[in-house]
Amino acid sequence: MGQFNIVVVGGNNVDINATSFTQLVYGDSNPGVIHTGLGGVGRNIAENLVRMGQNVSFISVFGDDEFSVLAQTHAKRIGMDISESIFVTNAPSCVYVCINEPNGEMAVAVNDMELCNQITPEYLASKMDRLSAADGIVIDANISEAAIDYLVQNTSVPIFADAVSAKKASRLHSSLPHLKALKSNQIEVELLTGLTIEHEFAMNTAAKTLHQMGVELVLITLGSRGAYASDGNTQLFEHPYPQRMINTTGCGDAFMAAAVLGVLQHRDLQDILHMGLAAASSCGQSESAVSDQLSMQAIDHYMQIGQKTQEATL
Repeated sequence: MGQFNIVVVGGNNVDINATSFTQLVYGDSNPGVIHTGLGGVGRNIAENLVRMGQNVSFISVFGDDEFSVLAQTHAKRIGMDISESIFVTNAPSCVYVCINEPNGEMAVAVNDMELCNQITPEYLASKMDRLSAADGIVIDANISEAAIDYLVQNTSVPIFADAVSAKKASRLHSSLPHLKALKSNQIEVELLTGLTIEHEFAMNTAAKTLHQMGVELVLITLGSRGAYASDGNTQLFEHPYPQRMINTTGCGDAFMAAAVLGVLQHRDLQDILHMGLAAASSCGQSESAVSDQLSMQAIDHYMQIGQKTQEATL
């Protein structure tokens, strides 16, 4: 359905994922396996979009340690444009450390994303020609509230936002009326709406609240329970596609990337939701935050498998 020019503004970092062999025992050392790789919500979304055949410009901040050099080399190798990013000397990479249960589900994580504060409104103003020419802009809440507000107030391009975490979701409050779509998890939705979601049907109430705040499309990822989508007229919930889960880090980012593409392609809500679940399914079977097997062909394949599974349960 064609190639879009998409600008992603957000974080990139080193991912350190540790998965315990047995149920985690807090306050003790847990035997397991540790994987180090490239990550960052914005960077992951950008790479996923590149792997889906899109023309992507990624605006972030890169340090000059070996991981930052690796991230820059990787971006150039896969065709991700990072020329509009900030490059800082004598600065280490941002770092995300994640501890997982044996089934791959995250138990707790800690992130250091301070470099993202260098993406200021003034810096974004200097990139406005590129931003205004995009078909879509994706932002993550690793960047400051001031930077987010500047973007939504000074561009007419559709803006898609990822809440990132409960601690950072509040940075999106004032920008909600300007968003084409918001992707968040249950905890982040509860923070943004002030509601407690105790049952799946309560998602409708939360989504209605976000629509009233101005968000056009609400996407809620629910981990092992699946995902929810609402456009104000239709509300959909789908279970995750069957898979052998290796690692959940990056699954939400893959979901977001596929959903953004689905919106730009003017697909219906069900297709958008299924594209997101298919991309998340592909990601979950990779040790890395982005699957090197992801493509539009892979998404179509997983969507077919998911549809057959759903039909078999009817």
